[in-house]
Parts: sequence; structure tokens; C-alpha cells
Amino acid sequence: MAFDSRELLHYFRLMPDGRFLFGMRGGIFATARANKAAARKIKADFRQMFPAWADVEITDHWSGLVCLTRNLTPYIGPVPGLSGAFAGFAWHGNGIAMGSYAGAILADLLQNKASRHPYPAALKTIPNRFPAAPFRRHLLHPAYVGLALKDL
Repeated sequence: MAFDSRELLHYFRLMPDGRFLFGMRGGIFATARANKAAARKIKADFRQMFPAWADVEITDHWSGLVCLTRNLTPYIGPVPGLSGAFAGFAWHGNGIAMGSYAGAILADLLQNKASRHPYPAALKTIPNRFPAAPFRRHLLHPAYVGLALKDL
């Protein structure tokens, strides 16, 4: 896996079947309009970053919501107040690698085993709620605009 140095980064890698995976951060809204806009954006960014492949057919597309915590640290561990439930979330644009890593830790936790992988305290810290939580998606939009300007 490789990624660029932008604030709103892109990630990419060669798949075992020879296809090239290219992705970007999650969206703020999960509507048909937002998904179409994300598809246009990622195709344009791909063609800008890899102009020699501008005519390569893009066969698949998917999108999802961004997931981040207030302290910008992923969480892996038990769900407070829900006995026997565990969660892993908030990869902040590092979902492919971090999701697999969290899954291995969660598998051990579910079996009541010590983790076979490093499990630092930062990943065990239950995230605080966002202030003005009902408005967080709307507050992310200006943050995305500001970060995009910083990436220019």
C-alpha cells in the first residue's frame, strides 16, 4: 500500500490479479448525488496523478462515509454498556490496513485472549463525543474545503 502526502490523501496499490486499486477519503453524506460526485472526483484525481493511464477503463467504484474520532485516534475494544460487544472504527483514511489490523485484535478480544499484535493504550481509549454532534457532518464540509486548499 502506498499513499500520497496530501492532507486529503489518496491511497493505491497493485492487486494480486494485476488491477490497480486507487482510493480516497470517505464522504460526508451517503446519497446518490454525493456518491456520483465522489466517483467524478476520484476519477479526475486518478487521471491527474497518473496521466499515462488517463484512458484506462475504471471498472469498479464504491464509496462510504468518513469515520473519525474527536481525538483523531482509532478505537478498538469493547462497546461501553453493551456486554460482549466489541467495535473497531475511525481509521481516518487508513481503512484497508487498519481495518485488517483491528480485525485481528478484535478476534483475540472476542475469544478473551491476549492480543497477538501490539495493542497500544491509544487504541483502547474510548473516544469522547464530538461537541455539537448532530452538526458534525455539516462542520466537516468547511474542514474538507480548507484541507483541499492546503493540498494545492
